[in-house]
Amino acid sequence: MKRKKLVYGISIALIIMAALIGFKIYSNIQTAKDKAAAMGKGRIATVEVMPVFKKSITPTFTLTASLDPVWRSDISPKLDGRIGALFVEEGQWVTAGQSLATLENGEFGAQVSQAQGTLYASAADLSQARVDLSRAQSLFAQGAISQQQLDAAGAKVANLEGLVRANRGNVGYQEARLENTNVTTPHRGVILNRYLQTGDYAKAGTAIVTVADTSVMLAKATVGEGQITQLKLGDMAQVLVEALSTQPFIGKITKIVPAAAVPTRTFTIEVSIDNADNTLLAGLTAKVLVNGKIHPDAMVVPEAALVLFEDQRTVFVLSEDQVVQRKLKIGYVGDGYAEVLDGLKPGELIVVAGQNTVRDGARVKVAATREAGQL
Repeated sequence: MKRKKLVYGISIALIIMAALIGFKIYSNIQTAKDKAAAMGKGRIATVEVMPVFKKSITPTFTLTASLDPVWRSDISPKLDGRIGALFVEEGQWVTAGQSLATLENGEFGAQVSQAQGTLYASAADLSQARVDLSRAQSLFAQGAISQQQLDAAGAKVANLEGLVRANRGNVGYQEARLENTNVTTPHRGVILNRYLQTGDYAKAGTAIVTVADTSVMLAKATVGEGQITQLKLGDMAQVLVEALSTQPFIGKITKIVPAAAVPTRTFTIEVSIDNADNTLLAGLTAKVLVNGKIHPDAMVVPEAALVLFEDQRTVFVLSEDQVVQRKLKIGYVGDGYAEVLDGLKPGELIVVAGQNTVRDGARVKVAATREAGQL
């Protein structure tokens, strides 16, 4: 019993001690806040101001892109077969119609010969049947044979004519198969990849090589719905490929996909860049810098004057000897300026230096008034 009373007493003492310590800490913090507030009320910050002004601005959008050839294709055979010869290496340039590989074609050549032989036999039968029909017509005219015999001779000619046409078509089919053992490219370009070797068995539709025309490269980039209306076909663009050069390449917008991708609501554009000297390489990343529509007489403030407050961009506006923090609706931001769509009027003085040392309603002293547009 005595032990329980002792534990109870110690617990009470500890609780009282913790409460006293907490109260002391709170009192010290509150005292410091009160002192800071009192000092702040009596302090007048020194700032520099500048009038809000208008100027024409041209938005510049920076887009991330990847480089792709203007044409690329996986070249595959049209039928199954073993590769008898492969004529190209990776990095080799080829012309349209050039043979890249051939399949072993002995079997296909035999099938052509067999089809041709069948055609010759049916053509000979047809020739004889036509002679027989002519003879039957003469005999029928003399009354030597019946109508049924004449009709039979005519039917045989018709049947053989159909057979000859079918055999002629089969010859064409087999010749096409033989021709398809020669794998060609439909377009000029460079061999980017070679997937099979001589002696490998190739399946129809399975790529043997990849050919690409890199004489023109496409910088493909995605654009948000807020920017797409600023661009149009034919606009010039700068393409910066940091892996190759610090100097931008010059290109032109040649394609704007007219439908947005869902759910991102972004559009794809293509910028064509001349690559006759083969400087640009497929697969590299790039930055596309393209100008939007000019905003004439846009109301602007220095970007450095903006102060973030509650996730909104604001400025401090001078009102007599005080500043008022005002929320803004901002448009394009770039080149050191921010376009103001709403929240200010031209000529109003805003704080452009010392804005981070004041708060809404603070008294200030103006050290200097900058000219409009002086950053």
